[in-house]
Amino acid sequence: MENLYTVLGGSTPGVFNHSPFLVGGASAPVMPIVIKCTSEPEAKAALGLQPLFKKLGSETANERPEDFATALAESSQISDIFATQGPFYAVYLGKTQRAIYVRTFKPQVHEFMFAKFRRLESIKEALVYMVLKGNMQKMSAMGLGLPAPKTQSPEKSSKAKIIYSHIRDFTGITNTIYGSTSQAPTYASYGFGKHASYYLQAHGYDEDSIGTIETLWMASKDVDEFLKPLISRGMPATEVQWLWDLIHHDDNCGF
Repeated sequence: MENLYTVLGGSTPGVFNHSPFLVGGASAPVMPIVIKCTSEPEAKAALGLQPLFKKLGSETANERPEDFATALAESSQISDIFATQGPFYAVYLGKTQRAIYVRTFKPQVHEFMFAKFRRLESIKEALVYMVLKGNMQKMSAMGLGLPAPKTQSPEKSSKAKIIYSHIRDFTGITNTIYGSTSQAPTYASYGFGKHASYYLQAHGYDEDSIGTIETLWMASKDVDEFLKPLISRGMPATEVQWLWDLIHHDDNCGF
């Protein structure tokens, strides 16, 4: 497997054997964006995005990143030009490199508790994630990535309101959905197993948080690697430990 780096935007776009040194952070420029590819044909296909980048306004992306992100989100040409199948791992904050990784990314986030990254299914989503510096709220507003949770206003009634579900992120409850006890919950099954997926959704974790948990689980070889970045985000250590055991129960039972 080759390690080739396609650089899009900036002053020197092209395909290289090494990656330019790029750091993430609030003050870091958006351009260039690097895609780490696994073959020469893949790298050259990724470079085919450069004319589209220029057409959509990459030259002013550092000054107006949201305009460029919107243009990318609305483009119908990206997947036609770069048809490689995902998943894609957009690593905005990694140990040494800021890049989009095709199918593998662990060295950049391994034992790095400040990593900021996301598993995304399309190259368009990965590009927008990098332009928006990992801001999932802005991505959700564009209809990309994992959508923000839908909320529901309390029913107008003289009776006591019934809490159907709390919505929470890693730091606590962010919203409350009111409804009837007769409502049947609809659960989605994520990559780490049915019971773990249902547990997180029944406890109201929003889809952004669940997506982060799934990505960290894929990058962790033991419970300590899974534990540290989640508790640094505010998730209770006892809950992370229980979740790790639940995921492995699903694996062992074939769920």
